[in-house]
This record gives sequence, C-alpha cells and structure tokens, in this order.
Amino acid sequence: MEDYRARFKSCGQNVRIDDNVYIEHPEVMEVGDNVDFRRGFYMQDAAVVCKIGSNVTFYPNCFIQGRAGRFIIEDNVDFFPGQYISLGDAKSFVEIGHHTHFAPNCILYGWGGLKIGPYCNIAAHTVFATVGHDPVIRGDKPMCLVPACSGPITLVEDVWTCANVTITANTKIAKGCIIGANAVVTKDTEPYGLYVGVPARRLRDRQHSDEVK
Repeated sequence: MEDYRARFKSCGQNVRIDDNVYIEHPEVMEVGDNVDFRRGFYMQDAAVVCKIGSNVTFYPNCFIQGRAGRFIIEDNVDFFPGQYISLGDAKSFVEIGHHTHFAPNCILYGWGGLKIGPYCNIAAHTVFATVGHDPVIRGDKPMCLVPACSGPITLVEDVWTCANVTITANTKIAKGCIIGANAVVTKDTEPYGLYVGVPARRLRDRQHSDEVK
C-alpha cells in the first residue's frame, strides 16, 4: 500500500488510510488531524485547493473527481458510504462547514459552486444539482451537445435535508430549515421553515420548545 501521508502537501497526526484507497494527486492535499480514508476512497484528478480539516471521516466507497475546483472541508465532518462529489472546473468549488454530516449515497456537484454551512444534517440520497442541461431549444442540437447551465447552491447553517431531497441551482437554504423527504427545492427559503413537496413550499414554521435548559 502506498503511504500517501508522506506525499500530502501537509499531514496532521493520526491520519488513517485503509488498503484500496486511491488518490491521484496527494501532493495538493492539506490534511488535518484524525482523518480517516476508508477502503474504496477514490480521488481522481486534482483540485487547485484541497484542504481537509481535523476529525473528518470518509467512510467506504466515497468517490471524488474534478479537474481543478476548490475542495475545502472544515473540522468534524462525516461522509458516510457511497458519496459522489464532482468538483468541476477551475471556477467550481465544494465547501463544507464544521459539524456537518452526509448520510449514504449523496450527490454533490460543485460546478456552480456548492457551499454547505456548519451543523447541517444531510440525509441519504440528497442531490445538490448546481449543474444541469440547458432547457432552451438551440436549433437542432441535442441537449447533451449544448454547454451546461450552472449556478450556486448555499445551505446557510443548521439545515436538515431529509431523504431523497433535490436542490437545484441558484438556491439558498436559510438557517434552521428542514426540507422534507422527496422535496425538490427550486427557490430560496426563509429561516426556520419546514418545506415539503415538488416544488417545495413552506408548510409551516418550525415549532419552539417550551423546555427551559
């Protein structure tokens, strides 16, 4: 097994790298303390900036690719099995705030710019679609031959996306929102709302607890 730790741009303490891990360009990576790369982790191509904070775990079979984008992970982040992360090109980025986790099989496209703030809870099969096909008819060209459309997605802080949520480009999820299972978010939300449906709409405010702490 290749010791990637010796080839990282910088490497903290207690970095664990399982067998069957592949990193194409470890020399661009700055890795903090207590970072785990579990079996099947695969990082193709290279980001211009790649910073991984401390106490970050990539569980088995996480796949990351991108030609030149920016990839920044703050401390205390978990990627559970089966993540797909596409960093995009030189203008693209994926930035993840501290104390955020991703349940299995989420899709993160960084092409339009993806920023997920701290304390976010991302349930299984959430899709962050910062890029898509152009819906405008361009002569007789098929959509797959027309340049893609892209736009940013931002989750501000303390957001919970339930299972199978899709968030489209040019969308900001405000602080404290819950996005119900199977919802498709196509426009900005307001703070502390529960949003459901296709397209997602605000069902109600989140309730306040009477409990005194």
